[in-house]
Amino acid sequence: MNEIEPGTCPNFYLWGESVSKLEADANELTAMMEMDKVMQFQGALKSFSFFMPYYENSGKAEQFMYHLRDSYSIARDCYDRYQGILIVECSEEWSRSGYNPCLEQFLHFIREHREVCFLILMPTEKNAKYQEALFGEFSKNQLWIRQKCETKKIQECMTLFCEDAERNGYLVTEEAKKKLSGLLETRKEMQLDNETLVLQLFRQIQLDKLMQSEAEKQIGEEDIRIVSGLLEKEMPKKEIGFRAEIG
Repeated sequence: MNEIEPGTCPNFYLWGESVSKLEADANELTAMMEMDKVMQFQGALKSFSFFMPYYENSGKAEQFMYHLRDSYSIARDCYDRYQGILIVECSEEWSRSGYNPCLEQFLHFIREHREVCFLILMPTEKNAKYQEALFGEFSKNQLWIRQKCETKKIQECMTLFCEDAERNGYLVTEEAKKKLSGLLETRKEMQLDNETLVLQLFRQIQLDKLMQSEAEKQIGEEDIRIVSGLLEKEMPKKEIGFRAEIG
């Protein structure tokens, strides 16, 4: 960020295997840009966010663009044009299916609005077949910085869980560690990254034990089992900003 000349902020293409990690990194990056004033802002909001579902016909593309322009107009407010940050969270289907001609309407919108800094959040599965080609289409428009949003390794998440527990006076048994490690190894991080999951998991266990007046301050295998069934399920889609549903 220190190398970016004020007023020449490029666009950003963030990709990774966890939506929650992408959103967290995008929010952090946005806050940095707003604080460091690497671009001029003009409008009711310095930044706003939008969800882009996968579409492959002109009707759905036009519907998406209608919602996008409407949200742009809200953010612009009374100004003749909006100058700020637009965060676009893409459906993971884009990296799975790749570019199609209907994306051109959105790419044209990017070309039309060079005063806007676009943050594209592209969740992708491992070895996504069309990831490179898709980025190639975006990179034809202005300057882009591409960054992979890495999630923490399982052992790092285990350490976080144990350290959080110890700070609060809890002992984690070896059986509980084995159970939790197995849970992390078998789940996908697409909607919720493991780091966020283990921190939420400890808070849930802590709450359960506080509700039991005589519960000992030890986390055993049975405590992990209490909440692991919910955590292993597909997490609901987290919506950020102006979400456009097309269907």
